[in-house]
Amino acid sequence: PAAPVEPLELKLSKIGDIAELEAMSLDRLKAALMFLGVKCGGTLEQRAERLWGLKGVKKEDIDPKLLAKPSKKRKRDGEGEGG
Repeated sequence: PAAPVEPLELKLSKIGDIAELEAMSLDRLKAALMFLGVKCGGTLEQRAERLWGLKGVKKEDIDPKLLAKPSKKRKRDGEGEGG
């Protein structure tokens, strides 16, 4: 299985256009979105658009609708319970 994606900063100020983002891998875009604390799912194009829309936006000014929900360990009913 693939290694889990870790949050990793991407200097959006150095990106000239959305095509540069679309040329990156899904995992690279996911890592950049995770670094910003925003939702990181979707297609490569959706991830690139989301990142591009955040260019020049301060982390504290990001639209709350874009923010990822705080990660909690999710347990499905009956899973992880001893017995």
